[in-house]
Amino acid sequence: MTGAMNNRARLAKELEAFPVRWKPGQRMSELTSLAVGGPADVVVIEDPQCLPDVVHFFRSKGIPWRLLGGGSNLLVRDEGLRSIALQLAPERNGVLFDGPRVEISAAASLGTAVTRCAKNNLGGIAGLVGVPGTVGGALHMNAGAYGTQIGEFVKAVKVFRGSTGEIEVLKPEGIRFEYRQTSFAADDIMLSVTLELIERPYERIVERIKQCNQKRRASQPISEKSAGCIFKNPPGYSTGKMIDDLGMKGMRMGGAMISDRHANFIVNRQGATASDIFRLMDVMRERVGKSFGVELEEEVIVWRESP
Repeated sequence: MTGAMNNRARLAKELEAFPVRWKPGQRMSELTSLAVGGPADVVVIEDPQCLPDVVHFFRSKGIPWRLLGGGSNLLVRDEGLRSIALQLAPERNGVLFDGPRVEISAAASLGTAVTRCAKNNLGGIAGLVGVPGTVGGALHMNAGAYGTQIGEFVKAVKVFRGSTGEIEVLKPEGIRFEYRQTSFAADDIMLSVTLELIERPYERIVERIKQCNQKRRASQPISEKSAGCIFKNPPGYSTGKMIDDLGMKGMRMGGAMISDRHANFIVNRQGATASDIFRLMDVMRERVGKSFGVELEEEVIVWRESP
């Protein structure tokens, strides 16, 4: 134990050379919307331009790392992580407008970015306003809602390529956007994205935002601790409907429960652990597979173990 503490102290001292904040032993349950997950050492990067240097520093020491976004679509194991969780700090001027084009920092809140765009009479992405998390996270998984996917509007992405340690600017033709997935690698870190949006009167955009929010409030447990949809919809199927048809709404494992409002949501209702949620996911996957012959694929990002 003393050796580990000394290593942490030494690492914290060396990190003073970078514009970062060191948060050792941070409980991931405090950083994720599901409110589960054990301890991890978190490094918050204040200047995204220093990201290559920080990653090179950890690699030179053989220390594994992961990217932590807004934590809204993340399930972390109870035992915590051996790897470092890197997190980009939000930029003060994270949304820059140039006609119908807008460059948005990846660390910016997606909902806030949608609202900022609306105030500048730029629409098309109103359906994303209630999707929690950061712009970078939404981009990495091509987030979508109510007929809108963020990938449709992408004109450029500034990304740190984990494989090369370099920062690149990618055009949309070099990126594959599909349903809830993209061609970005797991260790690619989004820095910013340029979107080309649709010029519309602010009043029309706000009306669309209201409509989407009403639908979301009526069909999703937005006031409870969750990570959104747990599983993707297989082609031709609705995961929520399959689980609902099996009468599984309200099923519990420990403090975790299949939402009685949306069957593809698991909510942390009574101090659930990650293990509770994993067990509930296993039952959902097994019963859907047995009854419908469909293999469910996780939509939630799962950190089961350190790399």
